[in-house]
Amino acid sequence: MSKIVLLLIILSITCTGMVQAFAASTDNADGTYRPEYVVVMPGDTLWEIAVAHKPQGLDTRVYVQKLIRTNGLSSSAIQAGDTLMLPSR
Repeated sequence: MSKIVLLLIILSITCTGMVQAFAASTDNADGTYRPEYVVVMPGDTLWEIAVAHKPQGLDTRVYVQKLIRTNGLSSSAIQAGDTLMLPSR
């Protein structure tokens, strides 16, 4: 009997974690992803933008490359007034 109770508790915890993980994977209540944008200000660098917007624990170099790919840039050169789409998390 105690093994069944323990199994139910473990399943409950596991399923709750899975639901939270799926709930966290969408940005909006309706389940759609809406990209975020950043307008480049004078003096901004791609590195500084990456540091300010990257997920915690992600290497800044990796996020810079994601910014480059997401925005179709050929290098890390950006100009004031450019609008950059932030990579989805």
